[in-house]
Amino acid sequence: MDKKSIEFNGLIGGLFIFIGLLIFFFIMSLLGLVHNLELRALNLFIMAGGVYFSIKNIKRRNKDFDYLKGMGTGFLAAISSSLAFALFNILFLTVVNPDFMTEVIAEEPFGSYLTPFTVAIVILMEGVASGFLFTFGIMQWFKRREGNRKAVYKQEDSSERK
Repeated sequence: MDKKSIEFNGLIGGLFIFIGLLIFFFIMSLLGLVHNLELRALNLFIMAGGVYFSIKNIKRRNKDFDYLKGMGTGFLAAISSSLAFALFNILFLTVVNPDFMTEVIAEEPFGSYLTPFTVAIVILMEGVASGFLFTFGIMQWFKRREGNRKAVYKQEDSSERK
């Protein structure tokens, strides 16, 4: 796979996001905070950082970087990491620690409707949605920065002609 491609950068970014999510999950497990579902909000920082660095990598590797390459890379990083983390949660809740699913069902208001599959779907939807929003926002930031550079170069070029 070409290191300049959307696929390579998106999948590598997705792998790093997935690893970050796993590390955070295991740290929370070791600290006994895995039951505090509000801490899921911290996953957003991992997603945002991974999407940013995925887009930054493809921009650095491509002379012909454009908006769609950045969007595709960010989307692929978000989708691949969210899918991998959702599959991990299915395995965790069914094979590794099924008692945890029983505790979630007992403690959550809508717990009686939860299954490992529905939990994975929620994780997938949260990750993809937040990843898409971060991708869009980060690409606006890159677009603005690139636009400012072009404006400066254009202004310098026109002043040199005089």
